[in-house]
This record gives sequence, structure tokens and C-alpha cells, in this order.
Amino acid sequence: MWPNHGDVAGALLTLRRGHGTSAGSREARADYKVTWVHGVAAAFGGDFFIVFYMTVILLPMVSASMDASFLSPLTRLVGLKYHPCYLVSGVLPTLFSVEPKESLQDLFDREDEVRKLREGLSRERLILVLGLRRIGKSSLVLATLSSTGHPFVYVDVRRAYDDVSRRVPAERLYEELRSSLLRLSVRDRVLEALRRMGISLEYPVKVRVPAEEVRDSIAKAFDALNELGRVAVVLDEAQYLRYSTVGLRPLLAHVYDRLRNVTLIMTGSEVGLLHDFIGIDDPSSPLYGRYGLTIELRPFDEERSRQFLRRGFEELGARVDERVIGRAVEELDGVVGWLVYFGRLYLEKGADAIDEVKEMGAKLVKRELEEALSRSPYYSHIMRAVATLGRARWKNVVDYVTAQLGRRVTNATIARDLRNLVKMGFIEKVNDEYRVADPIVRYAVLKGL
Repeated sequence: MWPNHGDVAGALLTLRRGHGTSAGSREARADYKVTWVHGVAAAFGGDFFIVFYMTVILLPMVSASMDASFLSPLTRLVGLKYHPCYLVSGVLPTLFSVEPKESLQDLFDREDEVRKLREGLSRERLILVLGLRRIGKSSLVLATLSSTGHPFVYVDVRRAYDDVSRRVPAERLYEELRSSLLRLSVRDRVLEALRRMGISLEYPVKVRVPAEEVRDSIAKAFDALNELGRVAVVLDEAQYLRYSTVGLRPLLAHVYDRLRNVTLIMTGSEVGLLHDFIGIDDPSSPLYGRYGLTIELRPFDEERSRQFLRRGFEELGARVDERVIGRAVEELDGVVGWLVYFGRLYLEKGADAIDEVKEMGAKLVKRELEEALSRSPYYSHIMRAVATLGRARWKNVVDYVTAQLGRRVTNATIARDLRNLVKMGFIEKVNDEYRVADPIVRYAVLKGL
């Protein structure tokens, strides 16, 4: 039986009055929230349809004066995949979705980068999309390519990377390519071209295959793609290819030189290491001297970060205090990935979402840091020096590391390791000063994670 409109509206209005109490009575508002949730559960037995009815029909009557954070108990009560705020507004999250964007309308303030990428697709053979981790490189590439209507192959090289051996096994890399080819809208034409070359994609690689055989199969896959007309091949986080057991640089040079219909797009968060893989400064590299269009994604500035959060909250019908937005921008900087996590968590945690993002983010980057910093006994000391000092000159880093270790480390060693940390994207050099590029990485280092 449907609940009486008056009874339920009265209960919600009571909650509204409780929510509107003075700023200093947070506990009182929490009591109203708990009382309301318990009342709904007791009256309706947690019935999904009735609670859904209350959310969609009655909640808009009183939500105008409510902070979106009060809705989180209902989320837990009903077990919805999306926050009730999404259901009330009829809009699912786009700016605050954690998946890579696949539509240009879901990108924010990347018009110049989109224009450069679209122009590059029509005339360039190699395009590099560079930027910090979680800055939106994959979203830029996927959304732009989807808007063109032309076929493209997307390979996430990280998925092929083996953490234990620190290698990209040949069969794993081929399996990633095979899976992407099978998702092509023109897969039948690709399969037919490969059959003529004696290659089948119907079954995954489940056993270890000689690297030479895998390289030959990958080469034939590129040849088949070239027969389609204009096509892009995306190698996401391509710096991991330096760990490949397949010698790919000669193959990629062949693609660049001979396969005129194929455009290679490489994204990289470890910019220096991607440059090393390509061999930009190495005359002995098969890819040396090949021109590539470079598109660099930078973090949002303060005003763009504020606009991003405002737009995302507007999509959800949530009103958020500008002071909270200001603090989030100050502590999370303009790294879009962290701003997205904050936007999603705010509906659940309120202003506490900022600290939640920092803790969650620190755990997320812990594995990245541990794997990278294990490559030198001095990386962790250098990272802590730069993180602690905020901005550090060369001498500051040397003095800090010396004090930490109780002994002098050679200038050449510090110089080499600082240079490598810059290449890996953990530290950036601005003029003569070094700083940790990502605020959450800095937070994680200072916490000792």
C-alpha cells in the first residue's frame, strides 16, 4: 500500500527543519538523518519501491534547501548503484564519472587539445599525448577518436605489464591487441585480411609463444589495419613498452615509414621514459628522427578547477559551499582525477570528502611509488626531500639526503636519480627548483606510505 502523502511529506519536512539548524549543531542534523532512515525502514520494511517513490516523487519538494550529503543514508538503505540525487535529477554523472570519457560533450575545457588531436589525425604519423597520471589523457584520446567516426584500436599497455617480472610478456601484449581488434566496428574486414595472411584472432593466446612469432603476428595485424584506410592505433601508457619482451621499436619504425594509413597515438605519464623508449635523443634508435606531434595536458588552474567542480555538482543538482570547493581546489590542485573522486565522495561524505580523497589517493599511488622507488636506494630519500621542502633547489636536496643517510652521496648519483624521477613524472623541474608534481603523491610520501 502506498504511503500517505501528508505523513511522508511531514516526515521529510521535519528532516528539512533539522537539516537547517545552525552550523554549529552538526550532531543535531545527524540525529535527524538517522531518525528519518530508521523511520522509513520501520514504516515500510525497507521496501525498495516505496522508498524509490519517496525519493523521486517527494524528495524534490524539500531538497532545495538541503545539503546533498544528507542523502547518503538513503543510498545505503536502498543499496542503489547511483546516489539518489542522480535519480531525482534524472541525470547520471558525466563529469564525475571515473571511467575514461568517450564523448566530447563529457570533456571539460580541453577544446584546444581536441582541436590539435583532430588536426593531427588527418596529417601526422605519430602523436604523443603527455601529462601526469589521472590528468585525462585516455579521455581526450577516446572522446576525440569517437567523434571522428573513423576506426581505431586501443591497447592499454599497463594491462599487459607483469608486476612480478617487471616485463610486458609477448603473449600478454598480443592478447591486448587481439581483444581490441575484435571490438572494431569493421572487425570482419580485419579478420578477413588477417586470414589471408594466415593469422586467426578467434582464440586467445593461452600458452607462451616465442617473441619472434608474436612480433610477426603484430606486424601482420598492422598490415591488415592499413588496408582499412585511415585508422588510429592507440598505445596507452606506451612507456611500458620499454619492458616488452618483443622488440617493438623496429616494428613501430616500419609502421611509421611504410603504413601510410596508420596513425600511431602514444600516451604517456612518464614522459621522459616514453621519450627514452622512442629514442628522441638516441641516434641508434630505429625511431630516431621521426617527427611526432606532441600534445601536453596540464592540470587545471585554480579558476578552471572551481568551474569543473561547479559544473559537476550542477549536473547532480547539488549545491556546495564555495569555501568547500576552494579548499578542495587548494589541496587537490588541478589534477582532474582527484577532483572527480572528490565530487563523487562529497555526496557521501560532505566536506570530509577532501580528507577521504587524500587517504584513498595515497593508498592508490602507494603501489606506483613502491614499484618505482625500488629501482634505486636513493629515490625515496630524494622524494621525501622534495616533498618536505615543497620547492627545493639542487643543494637543498643534497643536504637533506645527506642528513637523512648520515653520509655524503655523490653529486653524480643525486643528479642521475633526480633526472630519473623527473622522467618518471613524480617530480617536475621549474626553472632551478624541483617539486612533487601531484599533490596526492606528495601527501603519500610525507605520510611514509
